Parts: sequence; C-alpha cells; structure tokens
Amino acid sequence: MTLGRGDAVPDARVWRAPGEQPVSLRDALAGDGFALVCFYPFDWSPT
Repeated sequence: MTLGRGDAVPDARVWRAPGEQPVSLRDALAGDGFALVCFYPFDWSPT
C-alpha cells in the first residue's frame, strides 16, 4: 500500500525492535519531515 501526500497514517500497531512492546504507527512516525517505512515480515525469524 502506498500513501500519497496528505493521506492519514493507518491505525496500526508495529514493533520498533525485537522484544519491545508494539506502538501505534502514528506515534512511531510523529515528527517533522518525510518517512520511508518498509515492512519485511521475516526479519526476526530464526531461519
């Protein structure tokens, strides 16, 4: 999914790092400027 300029950030919960509690995507992206967010579902797998 690609968001356009001015689109609202989806209401989702994400992990910033392994072992941490999930946070709101909106809270994680709070701040000025641009953000590039990429998701790879197998980053923390043991394989």
